[in-house]
Amino acid sequence: MSSWVKVRFQHLRRWREYAAMVARAARDVVPGARVYVVGGIAEGRVTVLSDIDILVVVPRGRLRKGLYAEILARAIDAYGLPFDAPVELHIVEEGGEARYKRRVEVG
Repeated sequence: MSSWVKVRFQHLRRWREYAAMVARAARDVVPGARVYVVGGIAEGRVTVLSDIDILVVVPRGRLRKGLYAEILARAIDAYGLPFDAPVELHIVEEGGEARYKRRVEVG
C-alpha cells in the first residue's frame, strides 16, 4: 500500500474526532450552528477517494462569505485539526439541510 493511501485511511478512520473538532469550531464562529456528517462516511461507504463531508447548518442570516475558511482555520488553530485532513464543508442556512438525506449529528 502506498504511503499516500495509508495516510489517507489513517485520516478517514479519525472522522468522528475530526468532525467533533469542526463542530466546536463552527459553534465558536457561528453560535447556534448545527453540525452533521453526511455523504459516504455517514452511509458507511469509505474508499481511498472519500473525504469527510461535514454539513454546517447556520441560523438564517448568518451565512456569509469566508465562513468556510474561518471555520476550518479555527478547527486547525484551536482544536488541532490536521491541515491535511480530508474534510469538506457544506454550509447552508436553516432549511437547506433537507437535501442531505443521510446525516449523522455531531455532538
